Amino acid sequence: MTASKPSLLFGAIADDLTGGTELASMLVARGVATGCTVGLEAPILPGKTAHVILLKTRVIAAADAVRQVIEAADRLVEAGARQIFFKYCATFDSTPAGNIGPCAEALLERLGGSVTLFTPALCETGRTVYQGHMFGGAQLLAESPKRFDPLTPMTDSNLVRVLQVQSRGKAGLVPYLTVDAGPEAIRAAMREKSARGETLLVTDTIRERDLAAIAQAAFDLPLMTGNSSVAAHLPPAWLAHGLLDRKDLVPAGLPAVDGPAAVLAGSVADRTIEQLDRFAQGNPVLTIDLASAFAGADVVAQARTFAERHLPNAMIAIATTAPQASVEALQRAHGREAVAAKAEEILADIARILARDLGVRRLVVAGGETAGSVVKALGIDRIAMGAYECPGLSRAIADLPGLPGDPLALMLKSGKLGGPDIFADVLQDMTRSSAIAPAIGTWPPVKATTGKAS
Repeated sequence: MTASKPSLLFGAIADDLTGGTELASMLVARGVATGCTVGLEAPILPGKTAHVILLKTRVIAAADAVRQVIEAADRLVEAGARQIFFKYCATFDSTPAGNIGPCAEALLERLGGSVTLFTPALCETGRTVYQGHMFGGAQLLAESPKRFDPLTPMTDSNLVRVLQVQSRGKAGLVPYLTVDAGPEAIRAAMREKSARGETLLVTDTIRERDLAAIAQAAFDLPLMTGNSSVAAHLPPAWLAHGLLDRKDLVPAGLPAVDGPAAVLAGSVADRTIEQLDRFAQGNPVLTIDLASAFAGADVVAQARTFAERHLPNAMIAIATTAPQASVEALQRAHGREAVAAKAEEILADIARILARDLGVRRLVVAGGETAGSVVKALGIDRIAMGAYECPGLSRAIADLPGLPGDPLALMLKSGKLGGPDIFADVLQDMTRSSAIAPAIGTWPPVKATTGKAS
């Protein structure tokens, strides 16, 4: 018997904007009509199969994060969503206080679920989970650069242990031999472990086919959690189980957008530093001195002068990125949260100047927390996503409130993802329209030209 399709099949809540737009773009690439809004105020419009609410809850107080994700879930359920997906970073970015565990437990309770899965792996980039331990390529998470993250330093590779510290309920593991045995084995493990009181289950995940098996096993859970990569495998499960019809699939497309172009980078990831270095080989780059900003220098005015000198004749980049030693020195002097807040405030102010005063209409933002601050500063509450192309590359457009005319071509990029030349390549790509047929077969899609996966 074919199930009837609800008004909204799938509702996702993302704890930051870069990962949330990536999730939305993956669904769009699959042919799923997907809405994407920022924060809790924008309405969920009818006519979509899926909807993603983008929040900025990764590093706020756990109680505030829980309140926001529950409100988002209530709105999605009211719109008809049959499943809620809680999206977080592929490297499980969190602290001993949360926010992954507290948010997931609160959602599970609100939705009446008995068990949920945690699948953060992004196999495309070598971020895998084995025996409950996360790897970045051959490196354990706690031995990778993530141990130096300025806001969520990941110093324990055992995700079951990390999750257990954050949670009231019991965390467990769906081991690789079970995942490899396929969807029915995974479902049996969920039933068995749930009966033993293990309600929060991390899944071992090594290969893309593992993500597909997990999605097939979890397509009907009230709550599913993970990185965007496992959600990308849900549409084939919906088709297989009659929740979605092929006639409902739509091609993805974005219009061409011209105008001045800029990059704003707040991430301190090694990959972002490499991307800025490559961009600087042919384009002007300004690095904001945060130490001077704390000393009272008007670095925003300096950035305006820099931008006015080079726009619109060149693509520019403005960054608060700094070497690890410099970041640590600033944190010792001013505190971790204060340094992050200062960088976000500066780049948000610069974003307003670029878009509203200097006419920038092509913008790439690197860094999840930075993206949240920039989008809020620009007053954007709705984003139209293009199709996912490869890790770090998810183009979009958005209207700028109070500025009629050309939309803003936008890409919000995780600091850790994307090829070395992604900044210049994407800014140039934004001047060309795109149209992509639904990718229902092979996944992930192959991007042949721009921002090749790392």
